[in-house]
Amino acid sequence: MKLSKLFSFIFVFVVAAGIAYGQDGTITGTVKFSGTPPTMKPFPVPSSFTGCGKEKSLDRLIVGKGGGVANAVVYIEGLKKKAGKTSPGEYVIDQKNCEYHPHVLVVAQGNAFTVENTDMMFHNVHGYVEATHATAFNIAEPIKGMKAIQRVRKPGMYLLECDVHPWMNGYVYVAGNGYATETNSDGAFTLSNVPPGKYKLVMWHEGWNTKIVGGRPDYSKPVEQTQEITVAAGKATTADFTLK
Repeated sequence: MKLSKLFSFIFVFVVAAGIAYGQDGTITGTVKFSGTPPTMKPFPVPSSFTGCGKEKSLDRLIVGKGGGVANAVVYIEGLKKKAGKTSPGEYVIDQKNCEYHPHVLVVAQGNAFTVENTDMMFHNVHGYVEATHATAFNIAEPIKGMKAIQRVRKPGMYLLECDVHPWMNGYVYVAGNGYATETNSDGAFTLSNVPPGKYKLVMWHEGWNTKIVGGRPDYSKPVEQTQEITVAAGKATTADFTLK
């Protein structure tokens, strides 16, 4: 009887181990700011820009509960997953109230997103390859309700600017079927279904030391941090980042 129980235990252990071996892991963590977050004076909107309000926030460091930083992008360098079905309509950049919404967008699947204008004025989305500042695309949308699908040739980070309204900027990270996400309002992030292995995890933030030069905002350079992590089958790995 005891021998039977022993064999049963060994069988359950082996089956459970086999299931765990075939499972993917998860990466969770936070991006936080250490210290007192700096603040920026609002940018006074010139009276010639009607319909945009009197001032616009230049704060690019959005700190929430417990020092968590929103709008940071976290991705695994070089790791790709099987391409899934996606539609450009799943990822949308809206030009609303003379701002880009969302300010940071991660296109996790595919290489396309939709650009929309819900303002009653002319906007354009001038997209630059963030690393080189070379023009990648330039979409003009002079009429409210216009929509356009934009596809990019290479995955990576793209800076968005409006050539009409100098304070308007935003970012789109095209993962190209990679593992990427953005932090929420509390600075938390999760990357799911990650195969077991060792990886380089990258955290990107656009930076926050904005200056006014010649009557226009001059945004600071992005900040990147990396960590070497190990993902185990069926387990969660924690990776936290701190900005200062």
